[in-house]
Parts: sequence; C-alpha cells; structure tokens
Amino acid sequence: MNQDQGVKKPARQVLVYNRQSKFEVSADFVELLENLGDAAHEILEERYLARVRMPGSVQVSLVDDREISRVHAQFMDNPDPTDVITFPYGDEGEVLISLETAERQAGQFKSTFDREITLYLVHGLLHLAGYDDCSEATRCEMEELQEALVTELLEGE
Repeated sequence: MNQDQGVKKPARQVLVYNRQSKFEVSADFVELLENLGDAAHEILEERYLARVRMPGSVQVSLVDDREISRVHAQFMDNPDPTDVITFPYGDEGEVLISLETAERQAGQFKSTFDREITLYLVHGLLHLAGYDDCSEATRCEMEELQEALVTELLEGE
C-alpha cells in the first residue's frame, strides 16, 4: 500500500494568485508563500488567541502599485500605494500585497524582497485574526507578534 493512500492531505487555507505583470513570479515562489501562509494561519489558530475567528480560507493577490492604489482610494479614501490591504469576509479573507512597494521598502529597510513579502502576508493574516495597528499600543503589540512569526516562519524553511 502506498504511504499516501488513505492519508487525506489537509485543504490549503491560503491561496496565492499573481495578479500583476511587472515582476516575474515563479510557481515555486507562489507555493512558498502558500506554505508560509498556511503555517502562519496554523500558528495563529493554535498558539495565539485570535481576536476573531480566523477565516477558513484566505486569498492572497500579488498586485502592482497601480492596483493597490485603486483599492486604497476606493475603500480607504487614500490614493497612495500601500504595502498590504486586508478584507475579512466572515469565513473567507482577502489580502492584497503590492510587489512594487515590497521591492521599494526592502531596499529602504535593508531587507530582502522575500522577507518583505512574508512580512506583508503575516501582517494581513494578523488583521484577519483581529489585530489592529490603529493606536500606538496595538501597533507595538502587532509588530512584536508579526516579527516573531516572520522570524519563526523563515527560520523553519
């Protein structure tokens, strides 16, 4: 009997879609982000108290600055590009990540592009878990948790 027979693979919780054309995004990179997203989702559910019930599935769209600016203007009345925008829809969630902003900020913060994208992914998942960064206290709490998760995820690769 094959080892894989009878063993049901868990459903993917985080799906990543490349919805931009400015950066070449490999299938391996998409799969890496999905794996990191699933791991972060699991850690948030098991170890940290989510402030709201985590969505069962999350769609992550990799976009360019033009698209994230359009969404930012439409939903937050701010036409400037941003790094990540999150939308909770009950049992589903959506995270938009700007690859252009990630590239720019990776250089600005002397980070890597992959780490910056992982940071945005975790940031979006934390918002879906009910964390916010609207005040100094909640921003510090969220940043501390975010940094711990990103470090754990990237060291576990």
